[in-house]
Amino acid sequence: MSFPPQTADSSAALRRVEGHIERGTRKGPLPVGNQWVVLHRVGPDRAGPLDSVRTDASGRYALRYRASGDSTALYFASTSYGGVAYFTSPLRALVVKGDDALITVFDTTSGPVAVKIGGRHLVVGAPQANGRRPIGEVYDLENDSTVTVISRDSVTPVWFAHLPAAAVGFQLNTNGDLAAGAVTRRGSTVGLFAPVSPGIRQVAFTYELPADAFPLSVPAERPTGVFELLVQEPSAKISGIPIREMAPVSTDGRIFRRFLAQDLEGSSVARIDLPRMIGAEREKVYLGVALTLLAAMTLALVFAARRSTPKLAFARRVRAEPSPAEALLRAIADLDADFERGTFADDDARAGYETKRAALKAELSVVLAASRRRA
Repeated sequence: MSFPPQTADSSAALRRVEGHIERGTRKGPLPVGNQWVVLHRVGPDRAGPLDSVRTDASGRYALRYRASGDSTALYFASTSYGGVAYFTSPLRALVVKGDDALITVFDTTSGPVAVKIGGRHLVVGAPQANGRRPIGEVYDLENDSTVTVISRDSVTPVWFAHLPAAAVGFQLNTNGDLAAGAVTRRGSTVGLFAPVSPGIRQVAFTYELPADAFPLSVPAERPTGVFELLVQEPSAKISGIPIREMAPVSTDGRIFRRFLAQDLEGSSVARIDLPRMIGAEREKVYLGVALTLLAAMTLALVFAARRSTPKLAFARRVRAEPSPAEALLRAIADLDADFERGTFADDDARAGYETKRAALKAELSVVLAASRRRA
């Protein structure tokens, strides 16, 4: 495997990554020898592989490189095992080694492996001018096996969920490493076709519901470790399941009532009763902000609920590190947040904001395009 030479700044400090590849098994991690590892660069100026190397018999690899071009470029290492790509976190230090350079791979299967719901998080916004309420959902999917689950064909998803019959305007929330084509909607069914490796993976999406969809029945469908509900309506009534109201959550000046339930059975059905809209216009909730908040809270909730669950021997090595796509999305979100707060006051500053955002979006498009090719 070889790649075209990349132009590098010879004055830049030499960087290196020294890691190893392990295969997760129930008995513990096993080294993967003779495995290709590829070093990637993704930036607004260019993107592509820089170098590659095979692991030795102990699964170890080492790559050296120099940073070049745009200073916001990301560097990371990857390997493909069983047709599934696995990545390190972005390589930010001059020397990256140990767990930060570890890549854990798994055997794959299209067989019947249970993908559990560790957490489900539902956001119900205030009515918009059109009378519809924006809804956001985040699922924390758990794969407690030692294999990566893949779909057996193009019509059978790895995991699926159902939307309310009246849902319109479905949109995948790309706050993680899922490409748009990895999640599809067919009628009232949302299906995930991306591989689900051992550990936790998030799926988030939004849609809208008309006023006559309420009271809304929300069936659990499967056993759920944590069910969290954020409702912007102050007079909302929640019934049908044992649920506790927690302290309200404030985000970007908007207040959400927060409800929490644990260990729901698959037959459970929550009922959300909201008053009819009185005014002609109500402020639209920023679901992206609410979903980001949930994403920050969700892993702590899931892991807290699972503290008493036996762990696989390799599980402590599988960490929820941000993917390249996540890092870019967070950078865009931070930039937008500064803009909303009025940080970019004059025309020159605004132009700088728009230029920076365009560069980040272009970089993100490259990463997502690579994800689609792998999916």
